[in-house]
Amino acid sequence: MTQARGADADRGLAAGLERRGFLSIGGGVLAGAGTLGLLQGADRPTASTAVRTLPRIYPSDPRYATMRMGFNRRWVGSPAYIQVVRNANQTLAAVQRALDARLRITVRGGGHCYENFSSGNHGGVIIDLSGMQGVYLDRSGRAVVEGGATLWNVYETLFKDYNLALPGGSCYSVGAGGHIVGGGYGLLSRLHGLTVDYLTAVDVICVDRHRTARLIHARKGDPQTGRLLWAHTGGGGGNFGIVTAYYFSRLPSPPVQVRLATTAWPWSGLDAASFATLLRNYGRFMAAHSHPASPYRGLFSLLKLFHQSAGQITMITQAAGPAFGLLPSFLAAVGRGVPGGSTTTETLTWLQATQTLNGSGPNQRGKYKSAYMKTSFPDDQIQAIHGALTDLRFTNPQALLQVDSYGCQVNVVPPSATAVAQRSSVMKLQYQTYWTAPADDDVNLSWISRFYRSVYAASGGVPASNRVTDGCFINYPDVDLPASWPALYYKAGYHELQQVKARWDPLNIFHHRQSIVPAGQRS
Repeated sequence: MTQARGADADRGLAAGLERRGFLSIGGGVLAGAGTLGLLQGADRPTASTAVRTLPRIYPSDPRYATMRMGFNRRWVGSPAYIQVVRNANQTLAAVQRALDARLRITVRGGGHCYENFSSGNHGGVIIDLSGMQGVYLDRSGRAVVEGGATLWNVYETLFKDYNLALPGGSCYSVGAGGHIVGGGYGLLSRLHGLTVDYLTAVDVICVDRHRTARLIHARKGDPQTGRLLWAHTGGGGGNFGIVTAYYFSRLPSPPVQVRLATTAWPWSGLDAASFATLLRNYGRFMAAHSHPASPYRGLFSLLKLFHQSAGQITMITQAAGPAFGLLPSFLAAVGRGVPGGSTTTETLTWLQATQTLNGSGPNQRGKYKSAYMKTSFPDDQIQAIHGALTDLRFTNPQALLQVDSYGCQVNVVPPSATAVAQRSSVMKLQYQTYWTAPADDDVNLSWISRFYRSVYAASGGVPASNRVTDGCFINYPDVDLPASWPALYYKAGYHELQQVKARWDPLNIFHHRQSIVPAGQRS
């Protein structure tokens, strides 16, 4: 599938946007819009869209109970209605309709937001982009990904139609929209960089101070819209508007084959000392082999430090390109001095490996926290990690700390070139716990909170930017962070993001609990 229904009309729309800059709706057609197929009112599609507007889903609709929920079962909204859209014109109309009715707008792509940002709308409207699944090359050769596409749709289409790859995440039911605008990284990122390092334009619906919705084509280097594009290269979802299309240039081709290894260490064979050896080995290897020219740049590893109740710790590693033949040396370095490890390996085509490594899992209740690491784990952090994972007061085999390799080509790009400010890290950490029963909320939330605070006790309970850690990842939002969260996510770039917000969303229409506040306004 290379394009969603209605995508042909939007290709022409995008071409017009490149010439004129924006398309407006809301009080009639604005001067200068020309013949771009505007919606001239909230519900009337023009000939250029020729697709019936989908009906709004109200609480009486049998689909409402399902569609008001996110992937995380903790989040259940109660919007006035849900509007699924198929193309940019329908999205523009849906935004203006909500503005005119004074309803709060929430945008949802794949619905995988870790916090209650894409479903937590009470009495407003959820604009659901799942009808916008198009993936194709435009006339200039740019890869276009529509705002509602899922990662698997992107990977499969780009590969089968064009032999291209987007260096994104492994959870392929995740919506590309939220994934991209937060920076985007995955198993090809040490080899090819972040997703946003290839982003050259976006089509985004913004709202001006007159409450008029406008579809903006923001492109790299443009004096009027360039900073708006920059804000979408790591500024996080739900901040500036609704992105209907992402444009990428010079995407790489995927590796033909990759080598996969799965290593397991039974907890029964690990004491505190051997656990510490494992973490030191892994962290020191990443610190030593994460420079851009490293022969290990094609190697990406996920060390899953499960709670002791799971029975074992696992490590999944993909080796591609220059690292294909170096996998054994990596495995030997990490496992040196650690008893009981066993490894299985296999060679797969890249697309098969991408399917195999899908990490979406079942939709359960969950909580997450994050950290960037600039160097290996210091002793106090190792002790705190071991203490939390062997805590006998807590039993959950789905609780873990996942340590992802990072660096190499990610760190080639200067921090100010995109809104991703962390460009010197060698590992990225994700604290996770999953459960199914609401009655287990408190015990899981308490455990992960204690865990996190104990690891970063030396820096105030959070991974502050220092010689060891470098803040948090905006795509793993965490509302438990203190008021310093803007610095943890964005470092010095937050002020610039506030300026962009004030320019393109001056009324703060698009907001949530950790959204960027326009310059000059209070949170």
